[in-house]
Parts: sequence; structure tokens; C-alpha cells
Amino acid sequence: MTTIPDTSARGLMVRNVLCVAGYLLLLVSAYFIAKNLSAKLMIAGLVTIAVSDPTLLRERLPRPLEWGLAALAGFAAWTVLGLLVNGIPLGPASDAVANFALLAVALLAGRRLLACCGLRFILGALFAVASLSALLTLVLHFGVGLSLADRLVPLGRPSNSIPGAGGLCIALIGIVALLGDRSRPAAPATIALVALAALPIVVAVAMTQSRGPILATVVALAATRLPWRPGGWRLTGWRLFAVVLLAWSLTTALIVIEPWLRAMLCVDQSNFCRPSSRQQIWTWVFEHISQRPLLGFTPVFRFADSLFNHAHNGLFGTAMYFGVPALVAALAMTFVYCRRLATVDGGLSTFCAAALIFSFGYMGSDLPNPFSFVNMHFFFLWLPIAFALAGRSEEAATGSD
Repeated sequence: MTTIPDTSARGLMVRNVLCVAGYLLLLVSAYFIAKNLSAKLMIAGLVTIAVSDPTLLRERLPRPLEWGLAALAGFAAWTVLGLLVNGIPLGPASDAVANFALLAVALLAGRRLLACCGLRFILGALFAVASLSALLTLVLHFGVGLSLADRLVPLGRPSNSIPGAGGLCIALIGIVALLGDRSRPAAPATIALVALAALPIVVAVAMTQSRGPILATVVALAATRLPWRPGGWRLTGWRLFAVVLLAWSLTTALIVIEPWLRAMLCVDQSNFCRPSSRQQIWTWVFEHISQRPLLGFTPVFRFADSLFNHAHNGLFGTAMYFGVPALVAALAMTFVYCRRLATVDGGLSTFCAAALIFSFGYMGSDLPNPFSFVNMHFFFLWLPIAFALAGRSEEAATGSD
């Protein structure tokens, strides 16, 4: 009788290699390759990671992840209703709905990535690729004769200073979260090496002159220093939710008082003193929200202005595109997610909470549609959400459940 050799271990190794390859493709595409080609390769990377999961369609997903996918489906259904009521043509409507399917793939990919590679590898690779991207961006920027005062556009998918800065900022937040893990203190040599690699990221982010992402990063990094551990003041659901809204409020409020700040601090309209025009845009946004408060104008809507064609605020944009009820639902989902983070294993919860705080601070000036097509917000919003929804609770991690 011939015995069939057991290839399960070999098969799992192949799947793990496929997962890592998909993640590296995702990173390289996002941080080095521009626009449409980058988007296609990023999608290919996410799909590769997701399908490498040997348990996909065979085992039940973690309950929080199931609820997350159900919430996405509900948001997609509400969007379909808005598209139908607004009479949006089939082509643009199908693209808007497809974005939710892509987000579902991202949630599945995040779960698989966390199980395959672990958070340290995920954040370490993200930081390394972002550092190389920032360094090459600086070389190219100065190589073509641009100066320190010229606004820098990072390499990669966004081809825009603001989302480009967002992609670099989350790499900084991730490495700080890793170094702050008290269970695995870093050696002085490691800290020095990380500081050296962080330098081009810091310089590149500063040269993007993107005020929203910079402020959001400061708030998020400050939040990582809060005492999370049991026995101290713990950042539980309500507290985290309050910090998240505070991050959004700070960025939004600075834009509201921008004319007074510029009058006090600026002598011209260049660099960090340039007008943001957000107040004028938000006037348009509130006018549109009042016209269709229930279902909104759908995510395919754009303003006629060639330069400022979207809402430039995540919460205002959600209300304008999907309706006020959708904004209330999104905030409720955020609160439930904050409650979830209060139960997740310490190191993972620290990073995911900081990423959420950064995301809301970022949305104070940009990312009008958090459910939009694949871009750098997948790194600082959706993949961290996937990690937290799939991550173990503290009780499971310590073996006390």
C-alpha cells in the first residue's frame, strides 16, 4: 500500500510565503509606484494576502470581524439606496459599491496578515519601506533642483502631498508603538538605528507642509504615552472615543480659526502660511447637507471647482455623501470599535488606537470619504481596524480566559 506523504506543513509554508509576498507587493506599490498602476498592484497584494489564508471559507471568522463585515455590508446597502434615489448611472454607481467589497477584502487580508506575520514584522516592514520611500523622495526632490521651501510630494500611490504625508506618518506611529512596548524593551542600538531611519520620514513629512497630518501625528503619538496597562488609568471605550473626537476637533478648529492665526503669525501666504480654503469648501458642504440630509449626494458627487472638488473633512464629507443618519451610524460604529480596543491585547491595542486617533485627526482636514477607493488610508485606518477586529483579547493573550 502506497502512503501519501503529509504535505500540510509544506502547504502552510507556501501560503505563508504567499502572504508575505502579498504584503511586500502592497507596501512597495503604495510607497514607490504612482497612481493607477499602484492601485491595481495594491489590490493584487490585498487579494494575495486574503486568499493565502488556509482557513478562509473553512472556519468561522472571529465574531468582531463578522460584525465588522456586516457593518460594511449595511453601509453598502445604504449607499445603494442613495445611488438609486439620486439616479446615479450604473457605471459610477457600481464603482462606489465596489469600494465596499474592496474594504471587505482589506479586513480579511488584515486578519490573515496578523496571523501569518505578527504585528512586529508588519510595522517593521512598513517603517522600513516608508523610510526608503522618504529617502528616495528627498533625493529626487533636490535632484531636480527644488529647494527646501518647495512643497514635497512623496513617491507612491497618492501623488499628492497630504495623503502621501499620511502614509509616512502611520509608519512613524507604528514604530513608536513598537518601541513603547514595555514587554519587549528595545536596545539602545536599536533605538539609534530607528531614529536614523526615521529622519528622512520626519524631514519628508515636514516638507509636505501638510498641517493636518502633522497635527494628527502629534496627537496620536501623545496618546501612545498614556498609561494603558491594567492598574493605571486605562484608555477604555469612552475615553478613547473622546480622544478620537478631540483629534478631529483640534484639526477642524485650527482651520476654523485659520484667518486669525495667519494674521498673528504669518507675513505672507507661502508654505505653512498658505490659505487652506477649507472654510469656503465647508460652506458648500453644509449647504449640500441641508439639501439632502437623509441619503446625501452619494460618494460619486464632486464640486465643480477644479482644485477643491471634495469636502476636505471626513465627518462633514460622510454626512454630505451618505446622509446624516450614516454619519451617526459611523460614529456609533467607531464607539463600538473603541470598546473593542479596550479588550484587545496591549501592544496591538496601543497601535490600533493610535492609528484611529491619527485617522480622525487626519479627517479634520481631508479624507472626505473614509470608504473610498484604495489609497494610503488603508494603512492608517482599515488595516489597523482589521488587526483589532481579528486580534486576541487580553484574557486570551495571557491565558486567563
